[in-house]
Amino acid sequence: MRTVLITGGGSGIGAGLAAAFHGKGAQVIIAGRTRERLDAIAARHPSMVVEVFDVAEAEQVAAFAERVAARWPHLDTVVNNAAIQTLLDFHEAVDPELITREIDVNLKGLILVANAMLPLLRRQPKATLINVGSGLGYVPLVAAPVYSATKAAVHSFTISLRRQLANTPVSVVELIPPVVETDLHRGQTRKPPRAMKLEEFVKAAMAGLDAGHPEVRVGLAKILARGSRIAPRLFLNIVNKQKD
Repeated sequence: MRTVLITGGGSGIGAGLAAAFHGKGAQVIIAGRTRERLDAIAARHPSMVVEVFDVAEAEQVAAFAERVAARWPHLDTVVNNAAIQTLLDFHEAVDPELITREIDVNLKGLILVANAMLPLLRRQPKATLINVGSGLGYVPLVAAPVYSATKAAVHSFTISLRRQLANTPVSVVELIPPVVETDLHRGQTRKPPRAMKLEEFVKAAMAGLDAGHPEVRVGLAKILARGSRIAPRLFLNIVNKQKD
C-alpha cells in the first residue's frame, strides 16, 4: 500500500489530492498548522491521519520527520504543497513580516521538508517527491510578486534536485497548477478569473502523476510554460491584463 504525506493538506489542492490518493487506497497523512482544518478533512476519510507542524520552522520539521520515520517507515510519497499567497504593492513599504512569511512557507518550508524527508524516501525501493509549483513560476502575477518569485524558485530547485537524485530510487516531480479555485485566495476581494475547478484540477493532476511525467503541467499552466519561452512580454501582459 502506498503511504503519502501531503503538507498543506487542510484545504484546497492539498485536501483535494489527499482525497484522491485516499480514494486509490493509499495511507494518507495530511499535515499543516491548523488542526481544526486538518481534522475536518480527515473526518471525511477514515484512516487518514493528521500531523500538525509549521513547515517554516526547521526544528518542527526535523521533529516531524522523526515521528514519520518511526510510525511510517515505508513512506514512499511526499507532496510538498504548503503555500500562501499575498497581494503586495511595493509602491510603498510593505510589512516585512508579510514578505518573510511568504518566502518562509513557500520556499524555505518546501526545501526544509524535502531535506528532512529525503533520507526516508531514499530507503524505499521506489519513492516520489512531488513539489507543487505554479504557472506563475513561468509568468508572474504582478500583484503577487513574492508568491510568483517563490514559485519560480521552486521550479529551479526542483530541476536541480531531480538531477542530483537521478541515480537514486527517488523520482522528483513538479506538479504545476494553473489558477485553481481554492482557499489560497480567501484573503482577496474576488475569485481570480479563469480559475480551474478544484475537482477538474485534481483529476488532471492525478492522471499526470500516474503517467510518471517529471513535470505535470495542468490546464493553463501548459500555455504559460510555452508562452514564457516564445513570447514572454506578450504573456506577461496577458496574465496581468495589460496592453503595450
